[in-house]
Amino acid sequence: MALFGFLRREKPQDYYFLMDKNSNYLARGSLQNNPDNDNMLFKVLDGNIDEILRMEIVQVVPADKTKSVTMGKAVSRRANVVTIEHMRDMGMGVRKNFRMPVDFESFIYPDSGGRYIIKSIDLSCGGIAFYTVAELPTGSQMEVVIPITAEGPVIVRCTILRAFPFAPPIHKYACQFVGLIQDEENAIQEAVFNIQLAHIRDNGRQGRS
Repeated sequence: MALFGFLRREKPQDYYFLMDKNSNYLARGSLQNNPDNDNMLFKVLDGNIDEILRMEIVQVVPADKTKSVTMGKAVSRRANVVTIEHMRDMGMGVRKNFRMPVDFESFIYPDSGGRYIIKSIDLSCGGIAFYTVAELPTGSQMEVVIPITAEGPVIVRCTILRAFPFAPPIHKYACQFVGLIQDEENAIQEAVFNIQLAHIRDNGRQGRS
């Protein structure tokens, strides 16, 4: 009953996302002490604590978008509570690199021509990673359809940053958005956070069942 009570009291904005230095998602947790303390105590609700402890740098990203991101280092654990030593505040701008795993099918339109189906891997305000059969050189540009924003699909431009080995004929790419206007950036950021907040709500319902 105590666990169920905890889940009912928590609000989505009370959660924190623990990321590595490259803004890859590690875990989700709830803060157990004052955020101004030198050492922050997080109850890890999903994710691998051992992986968190292996990181040289941990980014602490509040779900509440009005709060700034903190850089820290995981120094210890006790059961499912990890202690992160505060190193410095990182401000608000780092949120644009916050990547969340996503799973949707969509389309790209390379400048070289054609239309190709993609299978998404992760999404941030700064870019997207996906699988596709298209052979795309590093630096090439295209339009990509992001279908999961609140206002409906948006079409934005991106450029290939990296290609990764994968099983032929499938290719894996990491792309950076280029020329985003503010409305597009806001829509994508909202989609990224809604994905994670939906995951939080789903976990809460499972805990109460």
